[in-house]
Amino acid sequence: MNTTHTPGPWRYMATPASSYTDWGVKIGRDTIGVYVEADARLIASAPDLLELVEAFASFLRDDSRSERRRAQCLAECESVLARAKVTS
Repeated sequence: MNTTHTPGPWRYMATPASSYTDWGVKIGRDTIGVYVEADARLIASAPDLLELVEAFASFLRDDSRSERRRAQCLAECESVLARAKVTS
């Protein structure tokens, strides 16, 4: 896959990126500040979400959709979604 973005992993940080923001996202060597926790989690999970959508599309194109592969794809979806969402 050719990527034109900074490759992952991107990391959600529960600490301020600066005195002006509440959360941070580590992207490569840079850190960006974010005001809303949900936005920080979503931004940090972007590379994983892209990879997951590509894998899911591949799964849907596959004519031999095995139960094992379906379960694996579902588990990956749930894992990425859990990292992307704020739980309270």
